[in-house]
Amino acid sequence: MAELILTQPKPRARASRLRREQPWRRHLRTTREGKAFIMVTLGVGVAAFNTGNNLLFLILGFMLSLIVLSGVMSETVIKGVRVSRALPQRAFAGKTCLIELVLKNQKPRSPSYSLEIEDIAEDGPTERRCYFLKVAPGAEQSAAYRRTPKTRGTLQFSGFRVATRYPFGIFEKWRTLSAPSELLVYPALLEAGAVDEDARSTGVDAPTHRVGHGAEIAGLRGYETGDDARSIHWKRTASLGKLVVVERQSDASSQLTILIDNARPERADAPWDATFELAVSEAATLALASLHRGLAVEVLARGSRSPLVLAGALPDPVLRFLALLPAVSADQAQGFGSYSRAARVVRIGAPAVLAATRAQEQEPRA
Repeated sequence: MAELILTQPKPRARASRLRREQPWRRHLRTTREGKAFIMVTLGVGVAAFNTGNNLLFLILGFMLSLIVLSGVMSETVIKGVRVSRALPQRAFAGKTCLIELVLKNQKPRSPSYSLEIEDIAEDGPTERRCYFLKVAPGAEQSAAYRRTPKTRGTLQFSGFRVATRYPFGIFEKWRTLSAPSELLVYPALLEAGAVDEDARSTGVDAPTHRVGHGAEIAGLRGYETGDDARSIHWKRTASLGKLVVVERQSDASSQLTILIDNARPERADAPWDATFELAVSEAATLALASLHRGLAVEVLARGSRSPLVLAGALPDPVLRFLALLPAVSADQAQGFGSYSRAARVVRIGAPAVLAATRAQEQEPRA
């Protein structure tokens, strides 16, 4: 099986070839056991013709019939099947997600045995394939496999590779089924505490005397039902022998605006691309953390902006904007749009470039 993966063509070329491939076309590969069986068959054939022994001819006919029967039965197994996929609602770059494959045997009388399904995508071969031992006539079975998207953006799926070694393992026969779909991969998320928002933030963010979500600590109190487990002060809890939680002062600003510089310099190279992807990941991580704290969040880039996501709403609009955010040429890059004067502003990107946008903080949103 490893030999097969190593000899596969590049993902994009393979996907384009899959679209051109006819549904009736079959592929055949002799397995290692099959090669040994064929060599033994040839040896028996040579011995039978040299000696004229009827028993050897009988054995030769039996072995040849197994080869023919293998081709006929494997064709019966892989035809008349339909495969579909169920994609996850959210997928993040660098994080493993589960993709479910559903196999349905559309044949009215014949079952399908020993089927191996590979989901073909443009980011490379599937790490693990789904195996179905037996699918009864008209029945439907499902299995899931793990895939780790490498980069953010749209991940294109082109189809499936349906293979079998049934019944004797002499040959591996497969066909390809076209089933195009796409999965939007969100930016990679950083670990908690990796984003220092206070070092690059401006705006109204002073704490108030109201208890709520914020950065400043208001005090400690005993644990009550419904408190977030992440607010437990474990050192004080261990010293007192009872649960103690941290209360925080609510910030005055209820909106966070994230500025991300996507202007690509003329002589930018691979390190700049890596830095830009890290900035996108920082923006996504900060947006999710701020929404959890009860702030409304929006992201501004050069010439574009995300929808304003209110506190308590799903973060998908912001994550979708960051997943599809491209780098634009510095010569053609536009300025940042205006934003609310009362919003807390966090800049992510090159400080020298973002410093030119500080004057826009004084302009209220149009």
